[in-house]
Amino acid sequence: MENKYLTVAAVNKYIKYRFDNDANLKNIFIKAEISNVRKSKGFLYFVLKDEESELSAMMFPNNLVRLKFEPTDGMQVVALGSVEAYVKRGNYMFIANTIEEVGMGQAYIDFLKLKDKLAKEGLFDEKWKKKIPQYAQNIGVVTSATGDAINDIIFTFNNRFPLAKIYLYPALVQGADAPASLIKALNKANKDDLVDLIIIGRGGGSLEDLSCFNDEGLARAIFASHIPIISAVGHEADYSICDFVADLRAPTPTGAAMLASTSKEDIYANLYNINKHLESSAKTKITNEYNKLMLLKKSYGLARFSDLLASKQLQLDAISLRLNSASPLNKLTEYSKLAESLELRLNLLNLDSKIEERIEYIKSIEANINKSVSLKVVNETKEVDGLINKLILLNPLNILSKGYSLTYLDNVLVKSVNDVKENDEINIKVSDGQIQAIVKGGKNGRK
Repeated sequence: MENKYLTVAAVNKYIKYRFDNDANLKNIFIKAEISNVRKSKGFLYFVLKDEESELSAMMFPNNLVRLKFEPTDGMQVVALGSVEAYVKRGNYMFIANTIEEVGMGQAYIDFLKLKDKLAKEGLFDEKWKKKIPQYAQNIGVVTSATGDAINDIIFTFNNRFPLAKIYLYPALVQGADAPASLIKALNKANKDDLVDLIIIGRGGGSLEDLSCFNDEGLARAIFASHIPIISAVGHEADYSICDFVADLRAPTPTGAAMLASTSKEDIYANLYNINKHLESSAKTKITNEYNKLMLLKKSYGLARFSDLLASKQLQLDAISLRLNSASPLNKLTEYSKLAESLELRLNLLNLDSKIEERIEYIKSIEANINKSVSLKVVNETKEVDGLINKLILLNPLNILSKGYSLTYLDNVLVKSVNDVKENDEINIKVSDGQIQAIVKGGKNGRK
């Protein structure tokens, strides 16, 4: 029986032998998209993938320094190298000697397009970022119930801030159904409104593994959340749309728990500092008040307090006397007596009868004035009528009505035959109109 089984090492050594001696695995070119790119101790680790499969790969430092570009997730490359098996771990890996950039993969292109679209809409703007509570006691975690992320977060909170209560909202974190699952869990956390803060994310993985966190619907659900959100997707080098739209980005789930909590040591230190500050403030206040008390004890006013009190009492008595003498009640009494005296004097003067006499006197004067005015009006009217009659008699128009006339030359009254000459046009005014005539001659007149 002992000769019928193989050890694990024997199997892995045989597989390595076959890999090392297979020409189809040596110096081959592979065209693929690279993802999950990371560096460690000078080595470059990454994954080559296409639509159907993935292949782990690495590059040694001596070859890495000759690269003319910086490999990033999503690039399309052509890599030259060999596939090698490792006995100790029982796995295989592509060892790249050179890498040439071809272009970015479609997934990465889609990521950049969505990032640019949401950035233009303002979903990443700092003005929308909600403040992360310093001492959040209720933490919601949207992640896989079976992944390392939830365990790392719980462990970190237990060590740093054990008072915090963790609410798990389980969701898929990989695959085509993951975005809808994440959105549903996030909306439930907002609807329950039990937590002060939400952490959403998962542990590390390839670009394809993390692609569910690049979903547009999830980004808008995060933006619409009324509860502050910390995004913790993948490793520190990984970035997702979720990271940009969240209120705060953490490099890892553990890092998110660190950002969302305050360590016991820091709390103790803060309490100690506050206590010392209060002690110092209290001592300073007591010292200042004590010094003020000593100054008061030594002051002149406090030392001669009885004398000052007696002096103030005298001042108070004097002021009271002055107030009593000038009090409104005393003034009212005084003015009341004065009014009574005036009223008595007025009664002695018998003003009512004197006023009646004055009124009768004024009425008699008024009657005399009215009589005089009426007589004056009658006399003046007669005089005016006489003047009017005289004016009527002297009115030239009345004379004209008796057969007389007025002769005018150029609007000048003709008073003599010498004022006109033959052929002058004259105006003759009679009582009922005017007559125009031409001078033919006249006795003693000019010709």
